[in-house]
Amino acid sequence: MATTQLQHYVPRFLLRRFGCGKKESLHVFDKHKNITFASVATKIAAMKNFYDFEFMGASMSVEPMLSHVEKKASEHIARIVKNRQLSINDPNERGELAAFFAIQMVRTPAVQATHSELFNQMEIWLRANGASQEFFAPDPAVGNGENAERAMMARNILNAPKNYAPALIDKDWLLMQTDNKHPYLIGDHPLTMHNMVKQEGRGNLGIAVEGIELYFPLSPQLALAIWCPSHHQFLTDGIHNLDRLAGTLNSDRSWVSAKNDALEILEAIQSGKPLRSKPENVEFFNSLQIATAERFVFSSNDDFSIVQEMIRTNPELCHGRRMHEATGKF
Repeated sequence: MATTQLQHYVPRFLLRRFGCGKKESLHVFDKHKNITFASVATKIAAMKNFYDFEFMGASMSVEPMLSHVEKKASEHIARIVKNRQLSINDPNERGELAAFFAIQMVRTPAVQATHSELFNQMEIWLRANGASQEFFAPDPAVGNGENAERAMMARNILNAPKNYAPALIDKDWLLMQTDNKHPYLIGDHPLTMHNMVKQEGRGNLGIAVEGIELYFPLSPQLALAIWCPSHHQFLTDGIHNLDRLAGTLNSDRSWVSAKNDALEILEAIQSGKPLRSKPENVEFFNSLQIATAERFVFSSNDDFSIVQEMIRTNPELCHGRRMHEATGKF
């Protein structure tokens, strides 16, 4: 049954980790308005009745289910942050966190805005190419407009653990660590994706696509990377090649540093202990949070210079990423 309340799309337990002071105040950058302000976890990254909708006239909500998933995730993340250690051999931890991350992929305004824009462009193209009015008739069970959008989001949330969690579980999980001088940021769509492997003629940001990298901030000093296993094989092959060529590389000792970096990454994957992020790694991580955030970026300090610079050089970043149809029809 639906209830009238402020419902968070970034969980409060996560936002609190980026707060400071007695009231755990957050520093916030609003990409839409290009302003900064202070807030608290209970009042930000939330909307009234965000997960409520009507189905065949009955009030429904997925908020209770979300609370259940978040409770389990919060316990695991609290342990990880306290111990600075992933439980590599604990299937319960990985499974419950994977379900949480899968839901986080589909529950934010960034997802709603992306789908809405894409569907609107698709409708314009279909109408221009002769689609009948009946084709666009709303489902009578949910109607149209905001209720239909929330009903679709609810369905995606309920299906997310089944659809996406198995792919997340099967990847390599890597804990990353930084210092107070170079903290991680968190955006309002905190599960970000990156892929250096190009897919000719199609997108490369699917969670099952070769080379995919997913990142999620746990605190200003800790973050989680979830990588395609192909990275592990690439690093292993690279170490073997460096060892094989070591005799010819004596004049260029940079190979020693490259090998050590690869060994440290593999050790972190296998042990669950954190890998130290260099400042440039933190900047890359934060740039993904900024680019993916639909509106808000949160920080444990008030330094949003990287956000301002990215938006200044690329005004499209004043909102989140958008999908594009590959053939250019819409």
